[in-house]
Amino acid sequence: MDDGRTPVELREGVREGIRSSIERDVELRGGRTARRLLSAGVVGVAGSIGVTLLVAEHPFGHHPAWHLAVFSTVWSGLLVVGLAIAFLRVRTASLPLAYSASVGILGLGIAGVCGAVCPDHHFLHWWVATGVGRPVTEMGGLPLSALCFGAVTTLFFAAASVFLVPGERGRTRAAPLLTAAALLLLLAPGVALQSVGTSIGVFAGWLAGAALGAFLGVMSGARLRALCFGA
Repeated sequence: MDDGRTPVELREGVREGIRSSIERDVELRGGRTARRLLSAGVVGVAGSIGVTLLVAEHPFGHHPAWHLAVFSTVWSGLLVVGLAIAFLRVRTASLPLAYSASVGILGLGIAGVCGAVCPDHHFLHWWVATGVGRPVTEMGGLPLSALCFGAVTTLFFAAASVFLVPGERGRTRAAPLLTAAALLLLLAPGVALQSVGTSIGVFAGWLAGAALGAFLGVMSGARLRALCFGA
């Protein structure tokens, strides 16, 4: 130390300590990542089986046999990707990807439960027969009725999901469109399946209503959570 230079032993010790710390951190992160990916895969497979069973029990005789394969495959792929993003907590400085995926997955689950307990698995048939859906259909036709149905139901799914999923402070309000889009993407195959045999107008109206309901539901759920929990 007399000549003002760091001893070789000290430099090597510091370098080795930094290297060991980095290697240990990488190993821990790798193991954590592997566990999360495995968990996402397990839950994704379970969810995919549930979705396949839900589609398989769809009561319409007008569906060709390939509908089961197509819709269950699309839903399974979306579920696995969404679960991987959620479990790995993927995010950027401005986009809450993991949070949005979590809200979308929970919203799909809530929608699935509501669909399972619905008296008529052809949801538009049930909606049109209700005291609210009947006058709306008579006044504006089935496309407008589907739009209203999609808006009301998806608003509930989105609001409930956002209320139940803890968000990252300062991020959930910064990207409500992303969160709403994640839920809409996961609900879209179901909307398409339910719209088979109707018309493009019904499908477009239902999807537009779901998009509107998802956005309003995300905003409402975030506001309600902020009032109840302050976050």
